[in-house]
Amino acid sequence: MSELRQLVEALRGLSDNDLRSLVAARLIPLGNIDDFYSLAEVLNSPKSYSAVIGSLSRNQLNSLACIDRGEIISERDFASLVALQLVYKDQNQIKAFEPLLEQLRANKTFTRSLTLVRARSLAPNPSDVDRNCGLGAFETMQALTELVFDLEKHLVREVGKGGVGLPDVKRLASALTKPNDFAKLTFAHASRLGLMTLSGGRHLLTSEAVEWLEADQLSRMKALFASFRDLLGIELSQELSKLTPGDSLRTWLEEHFPLAENTPTSRIGLILRSAESFGLTFEEHTASWFGYALTQDRKLDALLSKHLPAVQSRIILQADLSIIAPGPLPTKTEALLRRFANTETIGLASTYRLSALSVCHGLETGMTTEEISKILTETFGSKLPQPVEYLLAEVKSRFGRLVVSDTVANEARAEILSSDNVLLTEIGNDPRLRPFSLVRPSNEKLTCRFEPSVVYFGLRECGYMAIRKDASGRVISPIEASETAKASATLNKWDERIAKFRIADQESAKAGNDEVMTRQVQLAIRNKAKLSITVNRADGTQLVIILEPSGIANGRLRGLDRKAQVERTLPLTTIAAISLA
Repeated sequence: MSELRQLVEALRGLSDNDLRSLVAARLIPLGNIDDFYSLAEVLNSPKSYSAVIGSLSRNQLNSLACIDRGEIISERDFASLVALQLVYKDQNQIKAFEPLLEQLRANKTFTRSLTLVRARSLAPNPSDVDRNCGLGAFETMQALTELVFDLEKHLVREVGKGGVGLPDVKRLASALTKPNDFAKLTFAHASRLGLMTLSGGRHLLTSEAVEWLEADQLSRMKALFASFRDLLGIELSQELSKLTPGDSLRTWLEEHFPLAENTPTSRIGLILRSAESFGLTFEEHTASWFGYALTQDRKLDALLSKHLPAVQSRIILQADLSIIAPGPLPTKTEALLRRFANTETIGLASTYRLSALSVCHGLETGMTTEEISKILTETFGSKLPQPVEYLLAEVKSRFGRLVVSDTVANEARAEILSSDNVLLTEIGNDPRLRPFSLVRPSNEKLTCRFEPSVVYFGLRECGYMAIRKDASGRVISPIEASETAKASATLNKWDERIAKFRIADQESAKAGNDEVMTRQVQLAIRNKAKLSITVNRADGTQLVIILEPSGIANGRLRGLDRKAQVERTLPLTTIAAISLA
């Protein structure tokens, strides 16, 4: 049996939970994986093995070296490796997949003693570590909160395979006053936390994002720690929980994972970056709550409360429509403020700004100008500046003047409605909206071939105070629109994908499924694997042929029958079953 077939059979035998753990540990992207065959091909690729060897412990590497030499390893060591699908049993003999061994042999450390001598760096003062970890975690939480509101107010498209475009990265980086790399890392954290997901080629918020906005600082910290524990896995979490405050996480990882430096994009690299971002380490030295966070000890809350920045509920509201928060605001107050104010700078002291669009966003989410005025008055502690009152009155009078809704007229998918003829004329002549190919069928309407959400965000990006309404005339809240993503895109897309694997596996057993057959043949050709083919004969009997496929076209499969030493061409209609040999 070929190695690829061994891997496919092993994957079929895994439970859904084991499959989820496997793809998480091996950092497998969704990509174009449609069945167990394509998943096995990705897992068995040199690229995948190159990424995983950096997260193999010293004991796992030594076990693989023993297997390569034909030596026996313990059942515990075997279970550790088979959980990652790095080894298999062939007639009671443990073997490692050859592409993995090739990757390991390319590293000189695999062929010599895995000893590592490194001068230990002096740990900084524990109180300094804790203080900086608290600030680092606060910074990450602020960045994630800003990202949630950014996704709510902007159309962020998927670029590449699940990526984010540079303009969107720059916009977030500018709001956070951080480099682009920090913004990219924030998007990655949000994806891992389940705050955002992909649906229809764009990044959308999930119900978890709404829960994030409602959570307090401690709850958000615990969400970060839960994500970190998932990244580690149970076994590594238990080992790392034994570290004492001030220990170097990098030194420990390098001593236990000798090849980690050779693969900076491996899981070990993610562990180091996440620990730093989530307030578990500072300059890679562990905080006093590091072990408690991994074991979910009750002492965690008390330790975190001492080192997170204290909240204060007052703001400074100025006549230029700017808002200054001298310190972190209570979660509820901050969530309300961000519904009707744009962010300018985020940090321990943050600044926001009111605008017609930001106040309009607050009204779209169900607030009223009276509620906004009350919130500002209470947090400011004084009468509102006159320009703020004027702004609220202006937005109230203009709200609903420009509406985007669905339509099915001709080829149009969205229509822009307004009783203001001058405003529609301005929109129709705006060169920034030329790509939308707007059509003016009447004085009170513009139509567009793009979907309403695209038109809505396009108008908002150009500064027009547009809102969306459904068929019943109800205003569609941007928050509600983003929450619909949870219905079509779950926190863990692998749940949906694994279910498809099971269905595809059942379909592959059916005769006459040309698409499934073609996919398996192409997989065998790429991996130079053999196929076991069951052929229906004219007399009603069946024949099993082991074939080395060379091509498939026009409903026929070509390949070499090694047993008979002949080239065969088989019509797909005669094939009853096909599988890797």
